Amino acid sequence: MLNRYIVLTFSCLVIIFTSACKRHKIYKTETSDSTNVAIAQAGAPAQIDSVAPSVNLAKINVTPAEVDFRFLKIRSKINYTSGTESQSFPVTVHVEKDNKIWLSIAVGLEVARGIITQDSVIFIDRLHRTYYKYDFASLSRRFKFNLNYNLVQSILIGNMPLLKRETDDITRQDGNFVIRQLENGIAIENFIAESNLKLLKLTAAESTSGNRMQIDYSNFLEINNFLFPQEIITKIDTPKDDKTTQTFINLQHNRVEFLNESPGFSFSIPRGYSSN
Repeated sequence: MLNRYIVLTFSCLVIIFTSACKRHKIYKTETSDSTNVAIAQAGAPAQIDSVAPSVNLAKINVTPAEVDFRFLKIRSKINYTSGTESQSFPVTVHVEKDNKIWLSIAVGLEVARGIITQDSVIFIDRLHRTYYKYDFASLSRRFKFNLNYNLVQSILIGNMPLLKRETDDITRQDGNFVIRQLENGIAIENFIAESNLKLLKLTAAESTSGNRMQIDYSNFLEINNFLFPQEIITKIDTPKDDKTTQTFINLQHNRVEFLNESPGFSFSIPRGYSSN
């Protein structure tokens, strides 16, 4: 069962679709090196300069650069590996900023569709003619973390998941600003490139369980004057009984389009589908 750190990573987006595809066995792949992908209107990624570490910047205003948009259309591929299991599947994502995220998994025919709004998550499993419905309040209680729509949207596009607060500790380390946050017993570190103020890496650790997660953002390309990560790699370490299970989730954005008009968010639960 996927633990709460996968929920932190992509919140409902990945926990729902990954668990669904594990049941479906859409298709199995061998773990391989990342490949280059093309993004619409792409330019060259910015370089990061090294600077002296360990300088306290608590009184300096560091504002991470964020992607802004009205509508997004993203075509991606998700690679999931945990132990001996490996899954790979394509996903199409439509986003209306701060409002809704629509997802579709299709391998020839569509096998799954989902919609994430400010208050709920609904997922349709077409292969088993079932649907799942969640609300963020109950998911937050279940996973003991404040889950919300903005968290999902931020992680998907490479913005800092938790907004910077006045109480956050800020230091400089190896060419990055490090913004440290504490949320419900989870220690979070955000590594922000000094040269362009983009989020490069996020780590989250829980001292009581030893669970640890790391998200790396890479292959930044300039689209509509914003730096957008092509690749989001998540590593989750879950210790249990003197063993540590490692889970890897690699999200590769093959195409990203900034749109002024809606790309479409068609969603309805077909008649005859049962709740699960």
